Amino acid sequence: MMAAASDYCVVITRPQAQAKQWAGLLAAEGFHTSALNVLAIVPVSSEEKIRAIKNKILDFDLYQKAIFVSQNAVDFGMQWLEDYWPQLPMGIDFFAVGATTAKKLSEYGVSVSDLAVSGNGGMTSEDLLCAPGLQQVDGEKIIIFRGCGGRGHMADVLRQRGAWVEYCELYERELPADAAIELAELVQQINLAERQYLLSVHSGESLENLLQVLQKLAPEVNAMLLNLPLLVPSQRIATQAEAAGFARVICADNATDAAMTQALKSYLASH
Repeated sequence: MMAAASDYCVVITRPQAQAKQWAGLLAAEGFHTSALNVLAIVPVSSEEKIRAIKNKILDFDLYQKAIFVSQNAVDFGMQWLEDYWPQLPMGIDFFAVGATTAKKLSEYGVSVSDLAVSGNGGMTSEDLLCAPGLQQVDGEKIIIFRGCGGRGHMADVLRQRGAWVEYCELYERELPADAAIELAELVQQINLAERQYLLSVHSGESLENLLQVLQKLAPEVNAMLLNLPLLVPSQRIATQAEAAGFARVICADNATDAAMTQALKSYLASH
């Protein structure tokens, strides 16, 4: 017999502002939810990094293409651009990794040339690199808006195609100071509840931070949490989760609310 959504509590590890909408969608499907924020997004603070951002923003009209990798990249990047470019320069093609990022750009009045949706619904950097507009880029200047220390794959591939690629790194990802306290409270909930708990992460950074707080727990508690089902947004992160010890990993097509919810519903249908 198919499991009921009401039998499960989904632990959402996103920052509160981004978790709220998905929590509402899950509630509409019958799931219970619980919050465990393992990722805080903060603007860069060092003078060196701020100066680097300002220099790239001032030179924005020199680029032919601008790529935004996330909603956070859009919010931080557009705030900088609006401060220095009341009217955006002409002739720049905008790209977004995923429909959610493209939608966020549209809220600033920016239309994208491509938003990286593959034939199977994937919305990753690899999918965006398949966009027709990013194939013939020899000699072009491309700027990628992102957080500090992200993957270098997209820039590497575009450089191989002959482009001059620079990053504009706008924010940093931190483990919230109270994450361990929230996790301890969650463990108490799990021990007392009759329903089944299911963890979720929306990015590789969230997985890394979750593992960081798990490692501070007693071995038996750590083992209990690693045995919970874990929902992730890509095969790359699923592989990382399995290597870290998670025994039951559920892989969604991408990190959108719709795809993550559909993956949960498919999981229920098979249990």
